[in-house]
Amino acid sequence: MKQRGDLVRMWRGMPFWLLFISGLSFTACQQGQGPGNPAGPDDGNGNTPTVEATFSSIQKNILTPGCVNRGCHPPAGPMSLREGEAYQNLVNRPSAYGMPRVDPGNPNNSALYLKVIGDSRTGARMPLNAPPLSKQQTDAIRTWIENGAKND
Repeated sequence: MKQRGDLVRMWRGMPFWLLFISGLSFTACQQGQGPGNPAGPDDGNGNTPTVEATFSSIQKNILTPGCVNRGCHPPAGPMSLREGEAYQNLVNRPSAYGMPRVDPGNPNNSALYLKVIGDSRTGARMPLNAPPLSKQQTDAIRTWIENGAKND
């Protein structure tokens, strides 16, 4: 284990921009949490909106408030989940987990679904550093994928 002096010297030797970027990356996914802030996966009052099993509803009620507006996808995340970009970045696209991000008709082979339910095959549960999606939200994603993951 490093001595305290070694750690201080290490931090002092870090370029300022690296420390700054590290801090931004850590706090970016912290935005949108807490009551009264509508940027999280709820409406800002702790209420989870009802999500239909359609891509447009999932985009509006989960991806935009819970992934994009929190600052994770983009800018800090590996892909954009912004409206107009999310569908093409998810459906039939490879993931880092040896399965598609969304495999139409097969939620159990879809990294998106497995990430939001916290399946260990896909690493950390999403949304990162935030409460998990509700069962109704994850069921909507599952049903959308089971129904062919249409861009509706």
